[in-house]
Amino acid sequence: MTQPLLLASVSVRTDQVVRIGPLTLRIVSDVPDFPALHYFSRAARLPDSTAPDVELWCLSDAVPGLPADTTARARSLASGYYVTDHFGPPVRMSSSGNRIVLVGDHLQRLVWPYVVKYLLLRHTVTAGGLFLKAAAIAVGDGATLIVGRGGAGKSVLVSRLCQSGDATFITNSHVILAGGAVQGVASTMRMRPGPWLDQVGTASAAALDPSERLVDPYDAFPRHAGAAVPLRAVWIADFRAPGEHDVQQLTPDEAVSVAEQFAFGLAVYRLEEDLLDLCGGDYRAFAAQYGRMRAQLHAAVSSCPTYRVRSDVQLAANRDQLLHLLFDGGTS
Repeated sequence: MTQPLLLASVSVRTDQVVRIGPLTLRIVSDVPDFPALHYFSRAARLPDSTAPDVELWCLSDAVPGLPADTTARARSLASGYYVTDHFGPPVRMSSSGNRIVLVGDHLQRLVWPYVVKYLLLRHTVTAGGLFLKAAAIAVGDGATLIVGRGGAGKSVLVSRLCQSGDATFITNSHVILAGGAVQGVASTMRMRPGPWLDQVGTASAAALDPSERLVDPYDAFPRHAGAAVPLRAVWIADFRAPGEHDVQQLTPDEAVSVAEQFAFGLAVYRLEEDLLDLCGGDYRAFAAQYGRMRAQLHAAVSSCPTYRVRSDVQLAANRDQLLHLLFDGGTS
């Protein structure tokens, strides 16, 4: 991908290719050690010679003559509205082919909260598959998705099950589901201070949210899955109180209802206007894509056992019972 004439004068201080699931992304910035890179695991970083699928330029200084996008997202960014509950100073967005240029201050607030999610959605529109907000772990040849509301204990659950190496780490946040198999995005984990953070036994860095720390799972856990793993089960994390352990299987209808609201990336991250723009503003094309994604979600969740997991996984006995469920393939 050649550098456009308008960007030739940019003083490049950060230039890194990273992998986000099935995609390779080149992140370029005029900011040294661009903080957005802290949200990608070291395992996601690729050699400079890697040909990227997409380029993202994050610039603090305006580029004269750079045209602004006319999409709904570009208009929102220009007004200072980012995505869901993220707000900030106005950002100028300019896209051409597989290159996206953002111009503004503190753009690290946009790369993970919006751009990565948008690119994963765009990939599923063009290549098929489904973008999900979910953690995922594996035992043997089967993957288990872990979904749930913020603060439900997903990160702690993943950490305690993967620390010993009994479970294989796939991802803590984003999943592409295609052909019945789960592929994760190699991100760092946002964890709140507590004993679970101390137990991961590795260094952590500051996150955008000052109440959280970033932990690289590829330093914290002994086993990791890079390739896609067949989906075998879905868990709904629902931690409530210390000492509890209650695992109940949900009906397919219950499982689908929860997944639609808490795992369906398009809905969770409010990307519906992005999808409409990807469909050229055609509502019928939007309806077809939305229908395909929703049907794929229903089929995936309905075809495997789903459990509500309300467990204090800090307790060894509880952790052992959950590992037994994983080794059983989620069937008992």
